[in-house]
Amino acid sequence: MNYEIKKLENSVVEITLKVEGTAVLEAKKVVVTKVAKDAAIPGFRKGHAPASAIESHYEGVIKEELTDAMLKENYEAIIKDGKINPVDYIRTTDVKLDGDKFEMTFNVDVFPEITLGEYKGLEATKESFEMNEEVLNKEVEMMVAAKSSLEDAAEGHKAELGDTVDLAFEGFVDGEAFDGGKSESHMLKLGTKSFIDTFEDQLVGYEKDQEGDIVVNFPTEYNAENLAGKEATFKVKINGIKVTKTPELTEEFAKEEGFESVEDLRTKKTEEIKTREENRVLGDYRQALLNQVLANTEMTLPLSMIAREIKGRIAEMENQLKSQGMNLEMYLQMSGSTVEQLNEQVKPMAEEKIKLDLILDEIAKAEDIKLSTEELDAKLVDVAAIYKMDVAKLKEELTKANNLENFMTNLTVDATMEKTVMFIQEQAK
Repeated sequence: MNYEIKKLENSVVEITLKVEGTAVLEAKKVVVTKVAKDAAIPGFRKGHAPASAIESHYEGVIKEELTDAMLKENYEAIIKDGKINPVDYIRTTDVKLDGDKFEMTFNVDVFPEITLGEYKGLEATKESFEMNEEVLNKEVEMMVAAKSSLEDAAEGHKAELGDTVDLAFEGFVDGEAFDGGKSESHMLKLGTKSFIDTFEDQLVGYEKDQEGDIVVNFPTEYNAENLAGKEATFKVKINGIKVTKTPELTEEFAKEEGFESVEDLRTKKTEEIKTREENRVLGDYRQALLNQVLANTEMTLPLSMIAREIKGRIAEMENQLKSQGMNLEMYLQMSGSTVEQLNEQVKPMAEEKIKLDLILDEIAKAEDIKLSTEELDAKLVDVAAIYKMDVAKLKEELTKANNLENFMTNLTVDATMEKTVMFIQEQAK
C-alpha cells in the first residue's frame, strides 16, 4: 500500500490510495466468492457460475465491494500514519481497478489547522452596573404587567395599539381570494407586527362588529411567490375587542407570587436584579475578550462542521416552537422566510460557536489547562442541585439511562472551556 495526501480548500484533504499485486488479487478473490453465492447469471445454476462470468456480469458490484474492503484494510493506517483528524465521512471521487492494480481517490473533511493569535494581555471595556430605585421599579412593573389578563372592552370602545382583537378577515389580490388569507376568528394583538405592512395600524379606531377594508403590500421577498410585492385588500370584521387589565401591586399580589409582603418582594427582586445584571456585565466583558481572540485566530472550517451545527440549531429551534404550539413551517410562513434563508441567518452564529470551541480547546492544550478532581466534583454538585438531587442520585439516574459516561465527558469539556475563558479573563489588562 502507498498513498498520497493533498490539502484542498475548506479543511478538506484528498487521499489517493494505491494497492498492487497479491493484496489486490486476494481481496478480489474474496469479493468474487462472496458475490458468486447469490449470483444469478443466465446459462449457469445459481452459485455455480465461473469467476470470469461473475467478474464480467457484476463488475460494478465487485468494484464497490473491493473498494469497501480496501478502505477497511487501509483507512485507519492512513489516518494514523498521515496524522489526519477527520470530522466527517469520506467522499469517494474516483476508483480504478485494472488487473492487480487498485487505485481510489477520496476526500475527507478534517479538523482545521488553527493558528492562534494573541489571547493574553487583551483589553476590553467592562460596563459598570448601579442598582437603584428606577431599575427596581421597572422590574416590578414588568412583573406585575406579566400577570395581566384580557377582558372584553366596554361598549363603544375603539381599538387601540395594545388591545387584542378577535378578527375575521379574507384577503384578495387583483380581486381574487388567495390561499391562506382567510379566517373567521383570529386573535391579534395590535402593535405586535404579526401581520404584514401597516395591517394592524389600520385597525386602530375600529369598534366591535365594524367591517372595513385594509389595504397593504406584501414584501418583495415574501416566501409565497404569487403574493410577493403585490398589493392586497383584506375585508375585515371585528368580532370582539379585549383590553388588558393589569393588577395592582398589593400585599395580596405579593403573597400570591410567593413573597411574604411587598417589601419582601422588592428586597428579593433587588438581589435577583443585581445578580442577573452583574452576570450580564461579566458575560459581555468576557464576550468582548473572546471576540478579540476570534479575530486574532486564523482557521478555515470544513463545510460539514458548519452544516452539522446549523442542523443542530434548527432542531433546537423546532423543539422550542413545538413547546409554543407551533412548528417550523408555521414560523417560516409567519416570518415570510424560507428554510434556506433561515440557514443563512443561523450560519454566522454556528461558525462562531465552532471556532470558539476549537480555539478554547487549543488554548487549553497550549496552557495545560485541566480540571482537578475537586473542580469536577464541584461542578457535579452544581448540576445535581439544578435537578434537586445529590450527586449519588444524579449518577444513579444517569447510569439507568446508560448516559453517565457521555454526561461526564460533556461536563468535563464544558467546565474546561469555562476555566479557559477565566484564564483569558485573568490574563487581560
